[in-house]
Parts: sequence; C-alpha cells; structure tokens
Amino acid sequence: MADSIFACIGIGSETSGGIRNVRIEHCKFTHAQSFAIYIKSRPGRGAFIEDIVANELDVSGMIGGFLRFNILNSGLQDQVPVPGDEGIPTIKNFSFSNIRVKDVPVLVDGTSIHPHKPLLGLTLINVSGTAAKGISLANIKQARIRNLNVTGIAGALISINNVTGTGLKGAALIDPPKLPEPVPVVAQP
Repeated sequence: MADSIFACIGIGSETSGGIRNVRIEHCKFTHAQSFAIYIKSRPGRGAFIEDIVANELDVSGMIGGFLRFNILNSGLQDQVPVPGDEGIPTIKNFSFSNIRVKDVPVLVDGTSIHPHKPLLGLTLINVSGTAAKGISLANIKQARIRNLNVTGIAGALISINNVTGTGLKGAALIDPPKLPEPVPVVAQP
C-alpha cells in the first residue's frame, strides 16, 4: 500500500456511528505522506473506535512514521458537536503485532489522547527494524509492550505520560498533551 496524500490506512475522523472490528493483516506499506496507519477523531464527535488489530506488517518509506493516534484534534469539527466528556470518542483494544519497520522517522506517536477517556488496551508485540524516534504514549491504560528490537533510535525507546501496563520499565517521562478547548454546551433555544 502507498498513499501520496495522507496515510496508507486512515481510521476515523467522523466517528459518530462508531468504528469496530478492523483487521489489517499481511500488508506491505511502501510510502505515505504521514503514517502507515493513522487512527483519528476529536472531542465533539463522540462514539467509539475499538478492536483494531494489525498483524504481519512491513513498513518503509513513510514520511511521518509507522503508527499515530490523534483523538484530540484531527479533522473538522461537526456542525453540532456533542459537548462534555460524552463527545470525547471512546477508544479501546488496539493491537499491533509482528511489525517490521525500515528507516521510519517515528515508530509510534500515541500521545494525542484525551485524559478523560484514555485508550483502554494497547498491545505492541514483536516489533523489529530501524527507526529514528521510538514510541511516545500518553493517557493509556493496560498497555502491553514486549519484544521490541528496533535500532537507530535517538533518545528513549519508550516515552510515556499517564500510561499503565507492562513493558514500560525504564520508559522516559514526557509532558502531557496539549488539550483542545472543551466543546461548550449549547444553550437551549
């Protein structure tokens, strides 16, 4: 797969109906303007993104990197956004295994997640290859990270803020993500 405009696989933006049970297997990603896989939405859209599974992937030629989550500010806001925490999309059960990367700028950018609705369940298992920057995560519960064999990384392999789980020993601490303004409650006419 290749894309000259955005990501090879983009999941999200308009999530008001929800996204569930996506399986990505045995794929070769050869070029993208951003990331091989980009999961996205924003407060105000509500609904959910859950049960995303990716296995046996080869990734090279990405301008951004392998994987990014942006649940804070991706895409245009809805005309009538859902206010408060109900408008923050629920995200859970993202699993990535047997991933081979070659010279990607960023392995994983998983920092743009709202602390009021953290990602529940992230698995990164058997990731190998070369990358310039490692894994950055924020606002994640029940992370499982193991069998990382990635070289060429400047700085920490794993950097975290408000992340719990296994495989995080020795992770560097990073600042929390900058949050967007809350979606206001509209006064009743």
